[in-house]
Amino acid sequence: MDLSSLKQEEFTSSLYIKAKRFSYIKNGKKHTWDFIESLDSVSVLLYHKEKESFIFVKQFRIPLWDYQVRNNLKIPQKDLGMSVELCSGLVDKNLSLEDIAKEECLEELGYMPKSVEKVCDFYSGFGSGASKQSLFFAEVCEDDKKGTGGGLDDEEIETVFVKVLDFEAFAKDNVHAASFEFAYLWFMKNKAKQYGLS
Repeated sequence: MDLSSLKQEEFTSSLYIKAKRFSYIKNGKKHTWDFIESLDSVSVLLYHKEKESFIFVKQFRIPLWDYQVRNNLKIPQKDLGMSVELCSGLVDKNLSLEDIAKEECLEELGYMPKSVEKVCDFYSGFGSGASKQSLFFAEVCEDDKKGTGGGLDDEEIETVFVKVLDFEAFAKDNVHAASFEFAYLWFMKNKAKQYGLS
C-alpha cells in the first residue's frame, strides 16, 4: 500500500457502518450516546496439523495506523498499522456462519477446512458500538490447500504460521486483539492434549 496517498476524508455514509446518536432523560437532564452500528463477524482459529502451527493473517489496518500515529507511539515505520489476527470476515452473505467461516479461510489463507467447530459467540465495543463475533476452530493439512489466499480485490493479507509452542513469545512482539489470546487459551485447554501439545 502506498501510504503517501493515505488521507482523511469527510465521512458521509458507508456500506459497513452507520453512525448513530440516541438521547435520553436521566434525573431530569438530557444525555446522548454516540455509537457505530456495524455488521457481525466470524473468526477462525486455524490449526495446521502437519506443521503443528496456527495459521494467522497479517495485514495493514488503517484505524490501527491512525491510533498509533495520533498517539505518537514509538513503532518502526514498517510495523505501523500492522496487526496479526485470526482469519475473520463480516457476516454479509446469505450463508450459514459455518460456511462464511470456511469461505474466509479459503479467501484469506488458501485453505478450505473440511469442517469448522463452533467455539463461542462474544460481543465487543459495548460503548462505541456492539457487534457479535462467532469464533470457530478448524484443523487443516496441506491437502486442504486449495488456493493462494491473500484476500479478495485489493486486500493484502500475509499468511503467518506460528508454532503452538512459540505462540506466547510471538504474541508479545505483535499487535493483536484480545480474541487472539482468547482463542489460544481455548485451544490449550480444549485441544492441545489431543494433538500432543500439552
